[in-house]
Amino acid sequence: MFVSVFLDFIYLLSPLMCYFLYLVYSKATFEEERCLFLDLAIFSSYYICSRFGDINGTFAFIINVPLLVALYKKRVIPIVVLSFCISMFLSNLYDVSFLFILLQYLLVFLLSRFTKYNPINIFVIVKVFFGIVIFFMQPKVTLDIKMVIGVMVLFVAIYLIYYLIVLFYKKVEKTVNMYYSLKDITREKKLYESLFKITHEIKNPLAVCKGYLDMFDIKNTKKANKYINIINQEIDRTLTLLKDFSDVSKINVEKNLMDITMLMEDVKDEVSLAFTGSIKFNFNIPNSEVLINGDYNRLKQVFINLIKNAKEAIEDSGMVILEGMISNNNYVINARDNGQGMDKETIKNIGTAFYTTKKNGTGLGVCLSKEIVERHGGAITYFSKLKKGTTVRVTLPIISKTSD
Repeated sequence: MFVSVFLDFIYLLSPLMCYFLYLVYSKATFEEERCLFLDLAIFSSYYICSRFGDINGTFAFIINVPLLVALYKKRVIPIVVLSFCISMFLSNLYDVSFLFILLQYLLVFLLSRFTKYNPINIFVIVKVFFGIVIFFMQPKVTLDIKMVIGVMVLFVAIYLIYYLIVLFYKKVEKTVNMYYSLKDITREKKLYESLFKITHEIKNPLAVCKGYLDMFDIKNTKKANKYINIINQEIDRTLTLLKDFSDVSKINVEKNLMDITMLMEDVKDEVSLAFTGSIKFNFNIPNSEVLINGDYNRLKQVFINLIKNAKEAIEDSGMVILEGMISNNNYVINARDNGQGMDKETIKNIGTAFYTTKKNGTGLGVCLSKEIVERHGGAITYFSKLKKGTTVRVTLPIISKTSD
């Protein structure tokens, strides 16, 4: 008997569990869509239990579980339909008037709809009242203490079962809603992270443009033409950065065949102006064509960031060295400085979004560079000792190379 009751509960709860799994693993974010699938789960729960379950007179109360869920969620159409279906089912089971049983569910519906009382309490009170009436309607019923105690225990057990099932439903629903909240938080975090990445990187090309505009002299045609080309390139790079607003999950990289040496020369021309006074810049890149499959603007963005960070790591005087070499079919670029350096804890956390040691930093410049390099099939590695300086190594796979 208990095995059949256990199976009946499985029949009842399985569609509801499927509904929760659907919510978790699908993209059903609209309330109308979720309610539609909830209604489907409720009807499926009733149908499977009534069609395949072994429901007897003592445990027939479990057929009301789908209706209780509908009452809890205030789903009017399922409440009405299930009230008719369950009334027909129980009238055949108990050989009682269909209208008499339907009256119970109509009363439950009205009280739940137009009062603030708990639907479970209303449901149990109404069912107990009508249960007593049905009991006394039976012919040749003799009351004794044992029977009264047994009926009371049964009603308490029914109430507890109803309460636990609805409580279980509430807990699972709360867990699912929490999961959706976490997804929303993650989505917002990605949005803010993308926003910070873009705003952080836009500063660099704008600073370059401002630097060249400050030095712009229309009387010096040669320099003016050179400055205009660089400013145009930086504006193009800024426009590329702005496109990232359309994708909050990852940076868009469009790879084409390019010469990494030409890129490094371009980087040298742009950063050289930033090195004045006691901080020097040393450029040591072999003058040979090395072809890679890469995004020119994105990689340029990475190396300008590395050089900028290296310069900022030097407090008073020092040197930043940019050097390149070919190693095992990879092109290796080292950006070295003799600045403050980093301790083990900083090296461990560098590249993590929002982790920064700068007073006004966002911690996203390194994170962005790492993402760009990795999307090129490369790697970025940090070697540093406190007060001894830092070396940042970027490794990119090459396609072909030519001699000087």
